[in-house]
Amino acid sequence: MLPVAAVSAIIGALVWLLWALPISGSVRDAQPRALGESISVMLEPEERAGIWTDSAAAALETLECAATDERGRVLDLRRAPALSWDDVLWWATPRAGFEQVRAFTAQTAGAVEVRCVDLMGVYDGGFLIAGDGFGSGAIGLGRSGGNDFAVGTILVFCAVVCPLLAVLLLVLSAIGAVRRRAGR
Repeated sequence: MLPVAAVSAIIGALVWLLWALPISGSVRDAQPRALGESISVMLEPEERAGIWTDSAAAALETLECAATDERGRVLDLRRAPALSWDDVLWWATPRAGFEQVRAFTAQTAGAVEVRCVDLMGVYDGGFLIAGDGFGSGAIGLGRSGGNDFAVGTILVFCAVVCPLLAVLLLVLSAIGAVRRRAGR
């Protein structure tokens, strides 16, 4: 059990250090704007970014966002995978109420302008551009790799389950050691 606990602890620590904490830091450092305004961000080629909002319009699906690069090309926006940051790691978001609603990838280096509005014009709130918790691509798991899971879903799962599994296995190992000693 101890080797599995060690592997779980290492995986959990790596996911937190290389993925969760940088995203949390980028949300903390981003400057929000009101819906209807634009935010311009400088991105490198193939760099991913997330659109985070605290507006009720996101939950009601009346929020519409658009991202346009310097050349006037409209970038494709991705929605959240089945299990996302907001489902499990909401407590690690440094700005209360903000959740990631869309993600995009820059095609070329340069400025990308993002604008979000409430289509009904009823809900206010803000939005910001920060790290992408959705990830890109999928990993085939299961028999013959037939079930595709989004990378963001797997990272969210590992960020929570791996540390808990490591602690559980350490506790079970300690209980087993105490019982073996008591039995002698």
